[in-house]
Amino acid sequence: MTFPENSESIMQNEKRNTHVGRMLREVLVKAQKDDRTTFGIYECGKLLNTTPDDVTLCILPLEDNGDVTVHIHHTLMEAFCLENDIKLMKVDSLKKLEGIFPGNENSNTDAVDCSCILVTAPEQTDHVYNDLMDVADGPIVEMPA
Repeated sequence: MTFPENSESIMQNEKRNTHVGRMLREVLVKAQKDDRTTFGIYECGKLLNTTPDDVTLCILPLEDNGDVTVHIHHTLMEAFCLENDIKLMKVDSLKKLEGIFPGNENSNTDAVDCSCILVTAPEQTDHVYNDLMDVADGPIVEMPA
């Protein structure tokens, strides 16, 4: 069996992508504990309207349901983030993203809307956050299951 010439770079990209997914998961869990996250298109839009300079990262899941409204919201969110120098990360699965947060897995707390997530910068230095910000704006991130 022979591999195409670019198979080594494909494997490296997959490893990198999985590593970025783990970093994103860690950053999101910590950001939620520190109350630095905003969930849902509507709430995110309100935050961006009032204090866009506080937002450093926007996470959008891939749209897989073909909903035109979701597509328009995501397109507008992407444009706003690009215009305001907010890092943008697209993730491969809404379900995997929802699985990170309590309330989305049969618990008594309210589920969060992961159709759009905004994160503000930590008050103290966070090396994982800084590393993630260095690779944001890249290809679609594969979230760990």
